[in-house]
Amino acid sequence: MQVLVVDDEALSRDELIYLLRDYPNIQVCGEAATGDQALQAYRRLLPDVVFLDIQMPGRCGLQVARELLRQPEPPLIVFATAYDQHAVDAFEVEAIDYLLKPFSAERLARTVHRLVRNLNRKERAVQRIDQLLSRLDGVWVAPPQPVRLTVDRDGRWILFKHTEVAVAYAEGRAVFIKTGNDCFRTALSLHELEDRLPSPPFFRCHRGYLVNLDWVKEIHPWFNGAYQLVLADQQKTQVPVSRLCVRDLRQMLNI
Repeated sequence: MQVLVVDDEALSRDELIYLLRDYPNIQVCGEAATGDQALQAYRRLLPDVVFLDIQMPGRCGLQVARELLRQPEPPLIVFATAYDQHAVDAFEVEAIDYLLKPFSAERLARTVHRLVRNLNRKERAVQRIDQLLSRLDGVWVAPPQPVRLTVDRDGRWILFKHTEVAVAYAEGRAVFIKTGNDCFRTALSLHELEDRLPSPPFFRCHRGYLVNLDWVKEIHPWFNGAYQLVLADQQKTQVPVSRLCVRDLRQMLNI
């Protein structure tokens, strides 16, 4: 069984590929980080199965799935998602499966068993995948468009994308936004930023910090079960993670 793994998070791809190595009847023939890369890899490799993340920048997983179903020999699709809200009930279809992040070896074993069974009746399975996508149209909310933030510096308005934000933090009543090489004061509160910025990758790791997990370079255990994050900015900014947030952090980073 030839398998293509698609996920914009390298850690998630590595974890799934590692777990799939336990199955001698499965060969991971390729991986992709975006929807466009996934379609290119599919046309080149023609895998039997695509493990497909749902929320990705650019084309989301559902858009990629529809493109795959239009191919002359469409693959079986297993959706992978960190979000069980809205759509999980719709995934309970015999001809398709889903995996929730972080991945479970036991749950993956059931998925592999289902895939082996469905490969023997692939045409019928693909038809049911198409039906499922039609059902998801009514329950899945597309990921938000990239957020642009605006700050005032010396009478000039500076605009930047949310992906440029490494961390936002509070000092007293002031709130600052730190990018890779600069820092800006904002009129927004941390709560307002948390509502405005997409999660993931933004994570309220501490009452005084809102961190972009895409900027995390290192994770250090700290005292009393807390963690310390080291970011990939020029200053290697250190960000505390409260003990109460550690479990959610590990789930979001699949560690």
